[in-house]
Amino acid sequence: MNRKFSPAVACSAFFAAALWAQKTSPAPAPTLQVTSPIVSQFEDGAAIPAGQKLVPGETVYFRFTAAGFRIGDAGRVQITGHAQAVDAAGTPIMPPDEVVIGTSLRDEDKGWKPVLRFQFQIPSIARPGTYHIRFEAVDNQGKDNQAKDNQAKENQTKQTATGDHTFEVSGLEVAPSPTLVVRGLHFYRTADDETPLRVAAYRAGDMVWVRFDLTGYKYGEQNAMDVTYDVAVMAADGKTLFSQPDAATERSQAFYPQPWVPGSFSLTLQPDMAKGQYNVEITARDGVGKQTVKSSAPFRVD
Repeated sequence: MNRKFSPAVACSAFFAAALWAQKTSPAPAPTLQVTSPIVSQFEDGAAIPAGQKLVPGETVYFRFTAAGFRIGDAGRVQITGHAQAVDAAGTPIMPPDEVVIGTSLRDEDKGWKPVLRFQFQIPSIARPGTYHIRFEAVDNQGKDNQAKDNQAKENQTKQTATGDHTFEVSGLEVAPSPTLVVRGLHFYRTADDETPLRVAAYRAGDMVWVRFDLTGYKYGEQNAMDVTYDVAVMAADGKTLFSQPDAATERSQAFYPQPWVPGSFSLTLQPDMAKGQYNVEITARDGVGKQTVKSSAPFRVD
């Protein structure tokens, strides 16, 4: 004898099975996210307005929020954050930094999200342009626990979320060079002038200010550099009127490879100095790369 089932009974059985599957299936693990990256000029400060630029030597405060992390037994949360800033050419300006958040949440803290904070300084001599902060959060929840089955192992796998945030840096730009070179050799009226003289003309007894930059030198271990320059003043006929060997030396090591060395000096012209054209000559030496280069620029005494 064939039995016929009522459609209503069949539907009830289907929905009962579906509800049973929902109750017995494990909840999907949350997906870790990094959100709300902020660069500010002081800790927990407002984000830098669009268009505002930071300057070399300035301290930068950076923070971001982690969301979608797992909450373990007794409300345990374990988050590790990393961040590293790079300049406009992609060169890191700081070692990778790490912060760790380990805490236990109570029922009333369920809406809490960890904020990971970092602080670093822009090098005092650094290229301008768009800088990037590459950051990540790692959810360490459960890494020390022993999983009993494959599903538990999958739920306890550490998650990582990454992000990239930018900020702008202003300042002097000195074009790079594959070999040692003197750039921007100019004369100034005073030590504080920002614009060089269009016509380098002085009177006897005046003080002459000279500024320039050296780049293209090589680096040793730990970005070691060894740069020295001599200064000389030559008459129009090539006679040396003044000479200062090793007028300045720059020897240093740093995490960030200093892209150029600024040079400057002043000369006081003799009160009885004859009118005519003269030349300032710079002889620069790179101790690491074994390079030497000379550069000169004319000035006039009226």
